[in-house]
Amino acid sequence: MIIKGLVLSLILFGSVGLASADYTDGMRYYERQEYRQALQAFGDAARSGDADAQYMLGRLHEAGNGTAQDFVQAHKWYNLAAARGHRHAAEARDSLAERMTAGQVAEAQQATRGWQPEEAASSQAGQRARPDIETLSDRQGVAEIQRELNRLGYDAGPVDGAMGRRTRSAIREYQADRDMAQDGRASADLLKRLRETQRQDVAAPSEPPPAAESRVALQDDFSDGDYRRDPPWTVLSGDFEVDENGLRSIVETRRTTDRESRSLSSDRPEEIGLAMLALILEQTGNARQDEVPVPVEPARIFVNGPVDNAFRMELDITSRQRPGSLELGVFQGNRPNGTGYRLVYTPGSRPGLSLVRLMSGSAEVIARHEASLDLEDGRFHRIVWTRDDNGQMQVRVDDQRLLRVQDNGLRDPFQGFMLANQGGDYTLRRIRLEE
Repeated sequence: MIIKGLVLSLILFGSVGLASADYTDGMRYYERQEYRQALQAFGDAARSGDADAQYMLGRLHEAGNGTAQDFVQAHKWYNLAAARGHRHAAEARDSLAERMTAGQVAEAQQATRGWQPEEAASSQAGQRARPDIETLSDRQGVAEIQRELNRLGYDAGPVDGAMGRRTRSAIREYQADRDMAQDGRASADLLKRLRETQRQDVAAPSEPPPAAESRVALQDDFSDGDYRRDPPWTVLSGDFEVDENGLRSIVETRRTTDRESRSLSSDRPEEIGLAMLALILEQTGNARQDEVPVPVEPARIFVNGPVDNAFRMELDITSRQRPGSLELGVFQGNRPNGTGYRLVYTPGSRPGLSLVRLMSGSAEVIARHEASLDLEDGRFHRIVWTRDDNGQMQVRVDDQRLLRVQDNGLRDPFQGFMLANQGGDYTLRRIRLEE
């Protein structure tokens, strides 16, 4: 009986791995930064019509990871994934198109129209061999849930049957998108709904819906080599320069045990940043008693770009060292250091990313990404921050949603964008702010 049960378990585990082995292997390689192997694994799955693998191929070609950078190929794979209902592909495709010539876009669209999926008998067999939910053990059920989440665009990590932080976070994100109770738990009912959602996504329309028109309030890629014009940025403190990668600032830090009681005065911008950082670290227990990293001289800069209370912001950022923190956000009125929202990135800390509301001389953390966030990998990372008319805000980093919160504390339009380096080496390559 024991041997029979063991054999049955092995059969079920084998079935769990058949449905998207290429994609799962690709993610495993991608997470280890073995990009050539990831490119091959994703390619095998993408050619059979796997939308998630097509999206990942787009990312690899756009970044030039494991292959030469090729915007035409990246646009093609993003477009194919979008046509199959991938949640992030259309946004990635449209953002990439802004960096392409009209000829490149036309070439990519022609390549998309001429593409046909290959027959994938093994994938079809995997679908037929998908085990019944009632026959799965707890670990096998978690593995099935992980695969379904990954195929729907939620980052659940490796399909290993282990219920870790990434899997719980992906479950909560899926539950939030479908107005379910966000308990982060794996269950038979959840797996059933995930499988139904997958079938609905496969039956999605072949063409993505047209994007709503928007007004661009601010756009700069620093290609002119000068942050003082078109549009003009204003330095409040510290040093900034434009190099071949964008707007860069370097600020050294030291740690201090002399923490004084600080008031949030807009006349003392360095105190605002330190007070917010201390608040974040204190609330999560990630700093020793009476100790915070202090910049030798913070670097702060802003640019005017009037935008409505509802907005969409896109940024490309890289970080090269620890410790310290980076603040960026929108402000109201004529005081860049005053009322507004701030994203605070704290390398090597938990939370790694926090959203702070700053108003009336006080700061409040309204959302946080509980896990650490590592941007110090030599690459540029895309941050997309949106706010709708109901005050619903979402922040995505590299297409993964890390923050989601509704806040109506600030209802007036915003005047512009500010960035503060409270310690570290950061470069802003591009910013786009639109209504």
